[in-house]
Amino acid sequence: MLFSRGKKRTILFADVSGSSALYKSEGNAKAKARIDKILKVMVFNTRKFEGRVVKTIGDEIMACFDDSEKACKAAMAIQQEVESSEEGMQLGVRIGIGFGKTIEDSSDLFGEAVNDAAFVTGIARSSQILLTDSVIAQLPEAIRSVTQEYDQVAIKGASNHSTIHRLFWKTPSAGFSDTQVFSSKDVSDHLDESHIHLTFKNERFCLTVNDTPYVIGRSTQQVSLFIDSELVSREHCQIVYRRGKFVLIDHSTNGTYIKPDEAQEIYLRREELPLLGGGTISLGASHNSDDGVTIRFEA
Repeated sequence: MLFSRGKKRTILFADVSGSSALYKSEGNAKAKARIDKILKVMVFNTRKFEGRVVKTIGDEIMACFDDSEKACKAAMAIQQEVESSEEGMQLGVRIGIGFGKTIEDSSDLFGEAVNDAAFVTGIARSSQILLTDSVIAQLPEAIRSVTQEYDQVAIKGASNHSTIHRLFWKTPSAGFSDTQVFSSKDVSDHLDESHIHLTFKNERFCLTVNDTPYVIGRSTQQVSLFIDSELVSREHCQIVYRRGKFVLIDHSTNGTYIKPDEAQEIYLRREELPLLGGGTISLGASHNSDDGVTIRFEA
């Protein structure tokens, strides 16, 4: 029987990450016991902030709220409680939140908001909370001020790209309460954790999210780092911040070679690659050549 059609709700998916590895390392019984503790945290905080658990799917819950702000507060409370628990040493939680019209059938929910929330949960990394544009529009300034644009994606089933936002939940003090307000400084402190170091000709640069896109090339007017070499294109490559990672995108004629520490060299031409760990970037020629221009990176 169909109970309601077209009611707007905020949908939250919370998914335990790292569970597959835990089952292999600790066995089924111990792993399930740990995961069940995290699921209880999810259920408790959903109800605490006046939400309803629609269903549990393995190591994931789906919940709905009439208020997007309360959904975000529940998500932050879940992340903080899991991080401070013993289970948080091995497991994390990925959370995605969407808002829009839903259809309820036999206590289950369907519709665009459900699909969007599930999609952004799949994009989220462990310990992240991602929101759709539709959720941002429902939030008061106190919550919006601790979000940041995270990525531009084509949500499944849509032809146009939408903006996905990240909700920051960590503060200098680990506690969280219903009345706690997250300041813009708290967010800035958290963003400062995301940085990459570049070293070129003995000069070291620290790039943060706010420094991206960071363009490297031979143009004297249009780049962030000027490289004087015939092998380097005017706008040879750029570093952007996407989905929690710094990514190098090559736009050059001769290509870019990336050599991660203790790994084989990777050649890019009109392609992109996340810069993880440490390594070197060679512009226009392989690391084996004496002609290339080399930049050290440490992410």
